[in-house]
Amino acid sequence: MHIFMTNDDGFESPGLIEMAKKLARLGRVTVIAPNRGRSSCSSSLSLQTYLRMWHKESYGENISVLSCNGTTADCCKLALEHWLRNDMPDLVVSGINNGFNNGTDCLYSGTVAGALEGAVFGIPSIALSADTIKDKDFLEKASSFAFEVIRKYFVDMKYKGTLSLNMPKDKEDLTWGNLKVTKLGVQRYENAIREMKDPSGHLGFWLSGKMLPDAAPDTDVFWIHRGYPTLTALTWNMTDRDNLDAVKSVARQMAGE
Repeated sequence: MHIFMTNDDGFESPGLIEMAKKLARLGRVTVIAPNRGRSSCSSSLSLQTYLRMWHKESYGENISVLSCNGTTADCCKLALEHWLRNDMPDLVVSGINNGFNNGTDCLYSGTVAGALEGAVFGIPSIALSADTIKDKDFLEKASSFAFEVIRKYFVDMKYKGTLSLNMPKDKEDLTWGNLKVTKLGVQRYENAIREMKDPSGHLGFWLSGKMLPDAAPDTDVFWIHRGYPTLTALTWNMTDRDNLDAVKSVARQMAGE
């Protein structure tokens, strides 16, 4: 099995390294990841920018590592359109990300974007996100659980789609019994924009904020804030099928049909 890995935290991220080591049990692992943190880069591409790649020291046996001075999507495009075009991967794994990528935050996530690049190429893929990757004990638990999920869906069941797995640190254990397979929700924030001034008195802003746990029941946002791991099936297709017929009807009326 050939597995392509990327992330948006950079090639030196503990989450990427630990997951790559575990996935090397399943076959060859090729890592192409940003040379520095690129959080919230979504699917942005560095057009009209000179991109470079560097070979880096392997994380372990069966793992080759390269870094790129671009975004996560750049790394994926370089890998799937060029670097691995004659050795295409069987699976794309993005992460483990430092922090959740649940609900509407998937729109901004470079980690999720990496997995969706796999979907564009028709390659099974998964985005992995954890509450934190800075706690070694928890990272071991999270990477072990993620490995189980990957092996079950993509090796045993030959799942062909794209998944997003979020793993909280506290409350419920990371087990199949606690896993909530559910849809995306709306992730809202408190104090998302902070206004401040620099030492020269110039006005500026800082984007951050505290995640709010309030969300509709039976969504990933609802469950993740209650301590349960969540798994969601994703697609790149953003078509609003529920309203498409209504939009067509208006266009037909205006056309005199």
